[in-house]
Amino acid sequence: MKTLLTELEEQAIVVEIHAHEIRTTGEIRIVITSKWILRPQRYAVKLFDRLGIALTADRNAALIVLFIRRRRFVIIGDDALAAAVSGDYWKTLSNSLTQNLRDGQPLLALTTAIHTLGQTQASRWPADSCNPDELPNDIIHD
Repeated sequence: MKTLLTELEEQAIVVEIHAHEIRTTGEIRIVITSKWILRPQRYAVKLFDRLGIALTADRNAALIVLFIRRRRFVIIGDDALAAAVSGDYWKTLSNSLTQNLRDGQPLLALTTAIHTLGQTQASRWPADSCNPDELPNDIIHD
């Protein structure tokens, strides 16, 4: 099966995540799976818990899961992030991700989503003097 991103593109995404996370207490995780998942939303929620994303101090983390074989994705924001934005925010973010993926630009899709999430997190939860990186920034292949 063809990979979605090259190794260099994945490194660029990790750099993008880190660049946004140093400005906020928020965290962003990316999972790419080639498994055939019948219920992507349910699977993403389980990943959210399994990866400890709900355990961040400010509960403002986000998870993006790309389901390659299903040609779908799920974006989940933890409690504080979900409460801080409107439904239109998620719809706009989703539409942008969808369009860039349809255009065959997965790197642009993910970096744009990371930028949008990172800007939102930084505006509401700016980094303080003690800003630990609570979650790894690497892309998870599931």
